[in-house]
Amino acid sequence: MQTLNVDYGTTTGDFYGGSSGMLYGLGDEGSPTDAILDGARVQVTSQKPADGLQHPSADVLAVENQFFNNGGEELVVNLQDWYPDWSYNGGKRPGDTRSYKLDVDPNDAQYGTYTDNAPNDRWDFDEVLEVVMNKILANTSHPDNIVFMPFNEPDGGNWYASGDNASADIYKQFLTDWNDAYATIQKVWNQYKSGEKTNVNGVKPTADHALIAGPGDSVWRANRTKALLESSKAANTLPDVIVWHELGNGSLKNYRSHYNQYRSFEQELGITPRAINISEFGELRDMSVPGQLIQWMSMFESTKVQAQTAYWNYAGNLNDNMARANSANGGWWLYKWYGDLRGTQTVKVTSEHPDSVDNLQGVAAIDTKNRKATVLYGGANDATKIGANIPVTVHMTGLDQSVFGESVDVQVRENAYTGPDGVAATPRVVNVLSDQKLVNGTLDVTTTSIDRYAGYQLVVTPHQDVATSLDNAENGRSLQAIEAEDTTLSDGAKAYTKSDNTGSWGNFMFSGNGDVGNFKNGAKMTWNVDVPADGAYRLQLITAPAGFPGVNHVYVDGKSVGDLNVPAELALKEAAKWKYRGSAEIVLDGLTKGKHAITVEATDLDNESDKLLLYQVSRGDGTPVDQVTYPASDMRLDSGAVLAYDGNGTNGFANLNGGRADVFAHAWEAGYQNVTIAYNAAKGAHFVLSVNGQSAATVTAQSDGAQTSIVRVAFSEGINQLTLSGAAGVRVASVTTARASESDSKAIRFEAEDAQLSGGAKVQKDDASDASGKSFVAGLGNQFVTNESGKAGYGDQTRVEADANHVPTVAQNNKGTMTVTGVPAGAYNMVVRFSNDAFIGSHSYNPQVVDLGLQVREGDQEIARGSFRYTYTEKHFMNRSVTVTTHGGALTLGNWDEVGSRKAAVSWGVAPNVDSITFYPITLPSVIG
Repeated sequence: MQTLNVDYGTTTGDFYGGSSGMLYGLGDEGSPTDAILDGARVQVTSQKPADGLQHPSADVLAVENQFFNNGGEELVVNLQDWYPDWSYNGGKRPGDTRSYKLDVDPNDAQYGTYTDNAPNDRWDFDEVLEVVMNKILANTSHPDNIVFMPFNEPDGGNWYASGDNASADIYKQFLTDWNDAYATIQKVWNQYKSGEKTNVNGVKPTADHALIAGPGDSVWRANRTKALLESSKAANTLPDVIVWHELGNGSLKNYRSHYNQYRSFEQELGITPRAINISEFGELRDMSVPGQLIQWMSMFESTKVQAQTAYWNYAGNLNDNMARANSANGGWWLYKWYGDLRGTQTVKVTSEHPDSVDNLQGVAAIDTKNRKATVLYGGANDATKIGANIPVTVHMTGLDQSVFGESVDVQVRENAYTGPDGVAATPRVVNVLSDQKLVNGTLDVTTTSIDRYAGYQLVVTPHQDVATSLDNAENGRSLQAIEAEDTTLSDGAKAYTKSDNTGSWGNFMFSGNGDVGNFKNGAKMTWNVDVPADGAYRLQLITAPAGFPGVNHVYVDGKSVGDLNVPAELALKEAAKWKYRGSAEIVLDGLTKGKHAITVEATDLDNESDKLLLYQVSRGDGTPVDQVTYPASDMRLDSGAVLAYDGNGTNGFANLNGGRADVFAHAWEAGYQNVTIAYNAAKGAHFVLSVNGQSAATVTAQSDGAQTSIVRVAFSEGINQLTLSGAAGVRVASVTTARASESDSKAIRFEAEDAQLSGGAKVQKDDASDASGKSFVAGLGNQFVTNESGKAGYGDQTRVEADANHVPTVAQNNKGTMTVTGVPAGAYNMVVRFSNDAFIGSHSYNPQVVDLGLQVREGDQEIARGSFRYTYTEKHFMNRSVTVTTHGGALTLGNWDEVGSRKAAVSWGVAPNVDSITFYPITLPSVIG
């Protein structure tokens, strides 16, 4: 047993929310999707500068609007990432060996080009700063929310390495260069602030000076940091934001001492406290693992700093904290819970194991307006029983009776680890207390079998009129899981376990501290499971295949029941990480109550398997049970909406009050869902349901008092943002989603190879792909020039620096398109099944993947566009939804963007491969009730 002590009588300040930061968390506009980004509520992200060469995507100007429109607050630009190589300039401080063209408009193609071997009495980086600052400030819509960081890891392999020796000549050079860089940044800022130079959007800075961050050291450097404070104070160039990294797991033990030492420097030197951004934290072992991430979040939130997960893989997937093109993994749900705390006050949390590695930690907050207390926790660990589940008690004191009354309700949800690309369903309810009496403001909540890798959300409210039940076998929503290494293995499959917690800088964490390898060529693992009731069940396998899609055969009691279609995962590419786990799912119909042997058999696909999960889908009579209810206390309330406790049978309902209530709902697949809204309102009152930003229905109360309405709506695969907005007096109790696959026949589906093709578009056949019919359309949009190896476009590992737009050469004279007809006028959820193998440039540890753009035109008018993420290989296809409103004309898909233009999120002008397109009418009004 471990105990987490939470003192609600001691507040520790306003919830800061800075722990939701990410380095290169965004790839291009639309990657990730709005629902994923808004749900995670990323407060701060660091991106590359305009036209930066360090990575092929993640340009600050491409992502800024989407970021700030979805809850983002501060966008950091790593200015040195203009350079193409890592370490920058070969790790050596550049000199004055070339001159840049700076006398034309920043948006002119010639601006910032340079002449080699042409010194001009300005060192290279000073001119780079002027180039980059002008390009950003000439185009940004959010200058006052951008933070400029001139140096990244200057203590390591980037120009000023001296360890923590602040007296070294090279560090003295850094102090001089810091002052010069600060001056150049400020000079350009002042030119736009004064109107001397203009912004294309008519936006100019309003702050007196640019926000500048530093030093950016790769670890905490006490001597160097103090020397910078002393020097920059004297020169009036103090950083606005102090930056360093906390990467290794030792930081879980040492970070607070670093933080305290830094604050002591400020006091000693008489410096007003600066904001702090821990610009990179965590190892690969922490990404996507809720029980790991909460340990970092707890210490950063308690010290009220920003903190960004490290960028170990590729841009655009929230640093491995989301799955597929639009789905959650365990890490995403933890970020969602953390983002829900905006507007609250944090309270004192005391762990039995403070400042230790891999142990129980938490964040707790009080929302007095909504009369709601929340504890996020996880990481409970027993060093003598590695990977074992142990009970945890959350001991709460100081729960004010004037806020909570005499009795409370408690809900505890579990958010399980499913790997970085493995889909995590809506967290299940694992503990419920109803009408629990408070004793002197004290409450103990014990949850048994805490998963060391999972995260937990505990919510306390006054006693509600909204009942919450457990997600368990008794209520028809069972979930069972087993570690792959605990199954019965045969025919070559082998279990690999460790003596301590696995994972490191270069390896992901294993669930349960082990996995199964050599799983190929007929190897088998058998799960002897006790099924709790008759019905259908979804089997999910968390696995890491070797870079290609394939199948695993599935048997129940020796009888074949179908195949698990195993997706490709990140492998076999330069800088790719092995064991990048994803998931595969299959529904097993007609299981009967009792013991069964579920066997997964490998084919020639080499895949390492981590664990299996079994979710109940329906009862024996076909009644679905995989519906999910989201109570009002779990909704994100905004713009005046509030939880109401005013009697009349509506305690715990969300009074919309002219505001909005958001639900982030998971769907295993694209298609129709019944959205059932339970609410209380006067007859004739109405509210609007929107899905993923598209108005789906206006619901009008048919009677006075408690009632329900059902809207059948098309969902995207993965996370869907449902928004309820309405006037005061409409009180929402809950929203329930349930699959309504019988309406999928209303969708209009096109195989890409049946579309009318033009330009360079062509049908490609590949029996090793997971495309339907093994055929798909390639060559949409522009085409990358084939390199010497014959791989069209993506295998070229070089950059064309001489190109004014800094992009690889592409063929633009034969733009490929595909056209479909027969889609009636209306609003649709357009589901594109796509693949993207775009991979440009080389890097020491980041796979240089590229998001590709796809646009839809009706006639000459663009009616929709989206960014489509990397799918590891052109053979593996994912689903990505785009909202489209048509007038009934022919629809043409392609990519018409000019190479290098900032008009688009994706500046390559290249589109993904397309397998199929399905148009789901967003709402089926005949079933509104």
